[in-house]
Amino acid sequence: MKGNRGFLAMAATMGALTLTVAMPSAAVAQATSTGVVQAQNALARTAPQFVAYHNLTPAQQTERFNTLRGQGYRPITVSVSTDFSGRTRYAGMWSVSGRAMGGDLPWAMYQDMSADGYQRRFDQLAAQGYQPAVVSATGSGDGARFAAIFLKNPGSRFVAKHGIKPAELLRMSGTARQDGLMLTSVDTYGTASATRYVAVWSANPGQVSWHVRVSLSQERHEAEFRKYVALGFRPTSITVSATGRYTTVWRDDKPGAWHSYIGMTAAGYQGRFDELKAKGFYPIHINAEMGRYAAIWTK
Repeated sequence: MKGNRGFLAMAATMGALTLTVAMPSAAVAQATSTGVVQAQNALARTAPQFVAYHNLTPAQQTERFNTLRGQGYRPITVSVSTDFSGRTRYAGMWSVSGRAMGGDLPWAMYQDMSADGYQRRFDQLAAQGYQPAVVSATGSGDGARFAAIFLKNPGSRFVAKHGIKPAELLRMSGTARQDGLMLTSVDTYGTASATRYVAVWSANPGQVSWHVRVSLSQERHEAEFRKYVALGFRPTSITVSATGRYTTVWRDDKPGAWHSYIGMTAAGYQGRFDELKAKGFYPIHINAEMGRYAAIWTK
Protein backbone atom coordinates (compact mmCIF):
# COMPACT_ATOMS: atom_id res chain seq x y z
CA MET A 1 0.00 0.00 0.00
CA LYS A 2 1.09 3.59 -0.46
CA GLY A 3 0.77 6.99 1.11
CA ASN A 4 -0.87 7.54 4.46
CA ARG A 5 -2.44 4.10 4.42
CA GLY A 6 1.00 2.71 5.20
CA PHE A 7 1.40 -1.02 5.22
CA LEU A 8 0.34 -3.99 7.23
CA ALA A 9 2.56 -7.04 7.04
CA MET A 10 2.54 -10.29 8.95
CA ALA A 11 5.35 -12.83 8.79
CA ALA A 12 3.19 -15.85 9.46
CA THR A 13 5.96 -18.40 9.12
CA MET A 14 8.99 -16.45 9.75
CA GLY A 15 10.26 -6.44 17.00
CA ALA A 16 12.58 14.29 33.51
CA LEU A 17 12.01 11.34 35.69
CA THR A 18 14.32 8.47 36.36
CA LEU A 19 14.53 5.21 38.24
CA THR A 20 17.98 4.52 39.62
CA VAL A 21 19.35 1.21 40.85
CA ALA A 22 22.90 1.42 42.20
CA MET A 23 25.27 -0.94 40.40
CA PRO A 24 29.08 -0.91 39.86
CA SER A 25 30.34 1.17 36.95
CA ALA A 26 31.23 -1.02 33.97
CA ALA A 27 32.42 1.40 31.29
CA VAL A 28 34.40 4.58 30.93
CA ALA A 29 33.52 6.99 28.12
CA GLN A 30 34.84 10.24 26.71
CA ALA A 31 32.60 12.75 24.92
CA THR A 32 33.38 15.28 22.21
CA SER A 33 31.74 18.65 21.66
CA THR A 34 29.90 17.30 18.59
CA GLY A 35 27.77 14.98 20.67
CA VAL A 36 29.68 11.85 19.67
CA VAL A 37 30.60 9.51 22.46
CA GLN A 38 32.94 6.56 22.23
CA ALA A 39 32.90 4.19 25.18
CA GLN A 40 35.67 1.72 25.86
CA ASN A 41 34.33 -1.48 27.35
CA ALA A 42 35.73 -2.28 30.80
CA LEU A 43 33.68 -5.41 31.42
CA ALA A 44 32.49 -6.87 28.11
CA ARG A 45 29.98 -9.11 29.81
CA THR A 46 28.25 -6.17 31.46
CA ALA A 47 28.28 -3.26 29.01
CA PRO A 48 29.00 -3.50 25.29
CA GLN A 49 31.50 -1.22 23.61
CA PHE A 50 29.43 1.42 21.88
CA VAL A 51 29.37 4.66 19.94
CA ALA A 52 26.49 7.12 20.50
CA TYR A 53 25.83 10.38 18.67
CA HIS A 54 23.13 13.00 18.16
CA ASN A 55 22.36 16.17 16.21
CA LEU A 56 24.05 14.91 13.02
CA THR A 57 23.17 16.04 9.49
CA PRO A 58 22.13 13.40 6.92
CA ALA A 59 25.62 13.58 5.38
CA GLN A 60 27.25 13.08 8.77
CA GLN A 61 24.88 10.19 9.47
CA THR A 62 25.93 8.55 6.19
CA GLU A 63 29.61 9.04 7.01
CA ARG A 64 29.07 7.60 10.50
CA PHE A 65 27.20 4.62 9.06
CA ASN A 66 30.02 3.77 6.66
CA THR A 67 32.71 4.22 9.29
CA LEU A 68 31.03 2.26 12.06
CA ARG A 69 29.92 -0.58 9.81
CA GLY A 70 33.49 -0.87 8.57
CA GLN A 71 34.73 -1.08 12.17
CA GLY A 72 32.40 -3.97 13.01
CA TYR A 73 29.69 -2.04 14.86
CA ARG A 74 25.98 -2.67 14.41
CA PRO A 75 23.10 -0.18 14.87
CA ILE A 76 21.00 -0.57 18.01
CA THR A 77 18.73 2.47 17.77
CA VAL A 78 18.18 5.36 15.35
CA SER A 79 16.14 8.57 15.44
CA VAL A 80 15.46 10.95 12.55
CA SER A 81 14.00 14.32 13.51
CA THR A 82 13.48 17.91 12.39
CA ASP A 83 15.04 20.76 14.37
CA PHE A 84 13.64 24.24 14.98
CA SER A 85 15.21 25.47 11.72
CA GLY A 86 13.54 22.74 9.67
CA ARG A 87 16.76 20.76 9.22
CA THR A 88 16.89 16.97 9.38
CA ARG A 89 18.95 15.59 12.26
CA TYR A 90 19.97 12.06 13.28
CA ALA A 91 20.76 10.40 16.59
CA GLY A 92 21.76 6.82 17.23
CA MET A 93 23.72 4.23 19.14
CA TRP A 94 25.89 1.46 17.71
CA SER A 95 27.47 -1.47 19.55
CA VAL A 96 29.96 -4.24 18.83
CA SER A 97 27.35 -6.61 20.29
CA GLY A 98 23.75 -7.28 19.32
CA ARG A 99 22.89 -8.16 22.91
CA ALA A 100 20.87 -4.97 23.28
CA MET A 101 18.62 -6.15 20.41
CA GLY A 102 18.35 -9.72 21.63
CA GLY A 103 21.16 -11.27 19.59
CA ASP A 104 23.64 -10.87 16.77
CA LEU A 105 21.20 -11.33 13.91
CA PRO A 106 21.99 -10.18 10.35
CA TRP A 107 20.92 -6.56 9.93
CA ALA A 108 20.24 -3.84 7.38
CA MET A 109 19.78 -0.12 7.92
CA TYR A 110 18.39 2.59 5.63
CA GLN A 111 17.90 6.33 6.11
CA ASP A 112 16.34 9.33 4.34
CA MET A 113 13.48 7.29 2.87
CA SER A 114 10.12 8.66 1.78
CA ALA A 115 7.02 6.75 2.88
CA ASP A 116 7.00 4.96 -0.49
CA GLY A 117 10.74 4.35 -0.21
CA TYR A 118 10.28 2.79 3.20
CA GLN A 119 7.51 0.60 1.81
CA ARG A 120 9.74 -0.59 -1.03
CA ARG A 121 12.59 -1.41 1.35
CA PHE A 122 10.16 -3.26 3.59
CA ASP A 123 8.81 -5.35 0.72
CA GLN A 124 12.32 -6.16 -0.50
CA LEU A 125 13.67 -7.15 2.91
CA ALA A 126 10.56 -8.96 4.16
CA ALA A 127 10.90 -11.28 1.15
CA GLN A 128 14.39 -12.13 2.46
CA GLY A 129 13.22 -12.87 6.01
CA TYR A 130 13.91 -9.46 7.56
CA GLN A 131 11.59 -7.51 9.82
CA PRO A 132 11.78 -3.88 11.01
CA ALA A 133 13.24 -3.67 14.52
CA VAL A 134 13.48 0.12 14.93
CA VAL A 135 11.67 2.63 12.71
CA SER A 136 11.78 6.42 13.08
CA ALA A 137 10.03 9.14 11.09
CA THR A 138 9.78 12.92 10.90
CA GLY A 139 8.00 15.54 8.81
CA SER A 140 4.57 15.33 7.20
CA GLY A 141 2.83 14.49 3.94
CA ASP A 142 5.10 13.87 0.96
CA GLY A 143 7.98 15.42 2.93
CA ALA A 144 7.98 12.76 5.66
CA ARG A 145 11.31 10.96 6.01
CA PHE A 146 11.99 7.53 7.51
CA ALA A 147 14.97 5.66 8.91
CA ALA A 148 14.88 1.99 9.88
CA ILE A 149 16.92 -0.90 11.23
CA PHE A 150 15.90 -4.36 9.97
CA LEU A 151 16.86 -7.72 11.48
CA LYS A 152 16.82 -11.08 9.70
CA ASN A 153 14.73 -13.30 11.93
CA PRO A 154 12.82 -15.95 9.95
CA GLY A 155 10.10 -17.62 11.99
CA SER A 156 9.30 -14.54 14.11
CA ARG A 157 5.80 -13.06 13.75
CA PHE A 158 5.32 -9.32 13.46
CA VAL A 159 2.95 -6.62 12.27
CA ALA A 160 4.19 -3.26 10.94
CA LYS A 161 2.33 -0.19 9.77
CA HIS A 162 2.90 3.50 9.09
CA GLY A 163 0.64 6.50 8.51
CA ILE A 164 -1.74 5.52 11.31
CA LYS A 165 -3.62 7.87 13.65
CA PRO A 166 -3.45 7.69 17.48
CA ALA A 167 -6.78 5.86 17.76
CA GLU A 168 -5.64 3.29 15.21
CA LEU A 169 -2.37 2.77 17.08
CA LEU A 170 -4.35 1.98 20.23
CA ARG A 171 -6.78 -0.27 18.39
CA MET A 172 -4.03 -2.22 16.66
CA SER A 173 -2.13 -2.52 19.94
CA GLY A 174 -5.18 -4.13 21.53
CA THR A 175 -5.47 -6.61 18.67
CA ALA A 176 -1.72 -7.31 18.76
CA ARG A 177 -1.85 -8.04 22.49
CA GLN A 178 -4.61 -10.58 21.91
CA ASP A 179 -2.51 -12.16 19.15
CA GLY A 180 0.53 -12.56 21.41
CA LEU A 181 2.49 -9.57 20.06
CA MET A 182 3.88 -6.47 21.77
CA LEU A 183 4.69 -2.96 20.56
CA THR A 184 8.47 -2.95 20.05
CA SER A 185 9.00 0.21 17.97
CA VAL A 186 6.95 3.38 17.58
CA ASP A 187 7.57 6.94 16.45
CA THR A 188 5.41 10.03 15.90
CA TYR A 189 5.44 12.28 12.84
CA GLY A 190 3.03 14.54 10.96
CA THR A 191 1.49 17.77 12.27
CA ALA A 192 -0.53 18.81 15.31
CA SER A 193 -3.76 18.44 13.31
CA ALA A 194 -2.63 15.26 11.52
CA THR A 195 -0.52 13.21 13.94
CA ARG A 196 0.73 9.95 12.45
CA TYR A 197 2.59 6.94 13.81
CA VAL A 198 4.93 4.32 12.41
CA ALA A 199 4.88 1.17 14.54
CA VAL A 200 6.06 -2.43 14.78
CA TRP A 201 4.50 -5.15 16.92
CA SER A 202 6.70 -8.22 17.42
CA ALA A 203 6.40 -11.69 18.95
CA ASN A 204 6.00 -11.81 22.73
CA PRO A 205 6.89 -15.41 23.59
CA GLY A 206 7.47 -14.57 27.26
CA GLN A 207 3.96 -13.07 27.51
CA VAL A 208 5.39 -9.87 28.95
CA SER A 209 2.72 -7.45 30.14
CA TRP A 210 2.85 -4.11 28.29
CA HIS A 211 0.91 -0.90 27.75
CA VAL A 212 1.12 2.14 25.45
CA ARG A 213 0.01 5.68 26.27
CA VAL A 214 -0.30 8.25 23.46
CA SER A 215 -0.07 12.04 23.00
CA LEU A 216 0.72 12.91 26.62
CA SER A 217 1.84 16.31 27.83
CA GLN A 218 5.08 16.31 29.80
CA GLU A 219 3.13 16.66 33.02
CA ARG A 220 0.82 13.78 32.14
CA HIS A 221 3.77 11.64 31.08
CA GLU A 222 5.40 12.23 34.46
CA ALA A 223 2.20 11.19 36.24
CA GLU A 224 2.03 8.01 34.14
CA PHE A 225 5.72 7.44 34.86
CA ARG A 226 5.12 7.42 38.61
CA LYS A 227 2.14 5.13 38.26
CA TYR A 228 3.81 2.52 36.07
CA VAL A 229 7.13 2.49 37.93
CA ALA A 230 5.21 1.83 41.13
CA LEU A 231 3.59 -1.14 39.38
CA GLY A 232 6.97 -2.57 38.34
CA PHE A 233 6.97 -1.39 34.70
CA ARG A 234 9.73 0.41 32.79
CA PRO A 235 9.60 2.48 29.59
CA THR A 236 10.99 0.73 26.51
CA SER A 237 10.13 3.34 23.88
CA ILE A 238 9.40 7.08 24.18
CA THR A 239 8.52 9.16 21.14
CA VAL A 240 8.39 12.96 21.03
CA SER A 241 6.00 14.74 18.67
CA ALA A 242 6.64 18.07 16.94
CA THR A 243 4.28 19.67 19.46
CA GLY A 244 6.04 18.21 22.49
CA ARG A 245 3.61 15.36 23.20
CA TYR A 246 4.91 11.99 24.36
CA THR A 247 3.91 8.44 23.48
CA THR A 248 5.42 5.76 25.72
CA VAL A 249 5.50 1.96 25.74
CA TRP A 250 5.74 0.27 29.14
CA ARG A 251 6.78 -3.32 29.97
CA ASP A 252 7.10 -5.27 33.21
CA ASP A 253 10.00 -7.49 32.09
CA LYS A 254 12.30 -6.24 34.90
CA PRO A 255 15.60 -5.88 33.01
CA GLY A 256 17.63 -4.44 35.90
CA ALA A 257 19.01 -0.94 36.30
CA TRP A 258 17.78 1.77 33.93
CA HIS A 259 17.29 5.51 33.58
CA SER A 260 14.75 7.48 31.51
CA TYR A 261 14.64 11.22 30.82
CA ILE A 262 12.43 13.41 28.64
CA GLY A 263 12.26 17.11 27.74
CA MET A 264 16.01 17.44 27.10
CA THR A 265 17.72 19.81 24.69
CA ALA A 266 20.62 18.44 22.66
CA ALA A 267 23.00 19.88 25.25
CA GLY A 268 20.84 18.49 28.03
CA TYR A 269 20.94 15.04 26.48
CA GLN A 270 24.74 15.26 26.27
CA GLY A 271 24.87 16.26 29.93
CA ARG A 272 22.71 13.32 30.97
CA PHE A 273 24.85 11.02 28.84
CA ASP A 274 28.04 12.24 30.51
CA GLU A 275 26.47 11.76 33.93
CA LEU A 276 25.18 8.26 33.23
CA LYS A 277 28.14 6.88 31.28
CA ALA A 278 30.27 7.45 34.38
CA LYS A 279 27.94 4.98 36.12
CA GLY A 280 28.24 2.37 33.37
CA PHE A 281 25.00 3.11 31.48
CA TYR A 282 24.56 3.32 27.70
CA PRO A 283 21.54 4.60 25.70
CA ILE A 284 19.31 1.81 24.43
CA HIS A 285 16.69 4.16 22.96
CA ILE A 286 16.93 7.75 21.67
CA ASN A 287 14.15 9.86 20.16
CA ALA A 288 13.99 13.53 19.23
CA GLU A 289 11.80 16.11 17.52
CA MET A 290 12.08 19.91 17.28
CA GLY A 291 15.16 19.90 19.49
CA ARG A 292 13.51 17.93 22.31
CA TYR A 293 15.12 14.63 23.31
CA ALA A 294 13.88 11.56 25.18
CA ALA A 295 16.16 8.64 25.96
CA ILE A 296 16.40 5.41 27.93
CA TRP A 297 19.66 4.06 29.36
CA THR A 298 20.53 0.60 30.66
CA LYS A 299 23.59 -1.49 31.55
